[in-house]
Amino acid sequence: MSNASITKLREAPTLRYLDPEQVRVYRNQELGGRICATIAEQVTLIEPRFLRVHPLSDPDRYISVRETDPGKGKEHGLLRNWRRLDRESLELVEAELERRYLHPVLLSILSLKDHGGVAICEIETDRGRREVTLRDIRDNVIYLKGSRLLITDAEGNRYDIPDSTKLDPRSAMLLARIL
Repeated sequence: MSNASITKLREAPTLRYLDPEQVRVYRNQELGGRICATIAEQVTLIEPRFLRVHPLSDPDRYISVRETDPGKGKEHGLLRNWRRLDRESLELVEAELERRYLHPVLLSILSLKDHGGVAICEIETDRGRREVTLRDIRDNVIYLKGSRLLITDAEGNRYDIPDSTKLDPRSAMLLARIL
């Protein structure tokens, strides 16, 4: 093994697991109500990011606690058993996760127009009607367990179809046309 390879191995980050008792999330009034997280009474993050480690397959198992900077976003640890956080911390983490992972459920496809490989769809979701643009649809569909699909539109919004076999016949036909 070369010296460069050994150096890279030594620089590899270590995985740190955090228990709920080690993490406190709160609004800091001295900072204008910004959200902060104190970890093991050693470090305080201002406006931390909370990310699901496996957002599709196991969304509630581990939450990554990171610094805000999206370019660097140093991870401070994986929070396990996070639903055991104190009440204030749990409410703030849940609100952040809800905001970050908002996936409207697609209930039906009302119309579909094809414009040279770009599909314009009017859909009904659990949050109302929307018109969405789908480009490179084969690259923007994630096939999950069973007949569950996650579709990403041209603006990066995701739409969940929990069971594509339960769509009404017209929606199923239109979905088949774009897949």
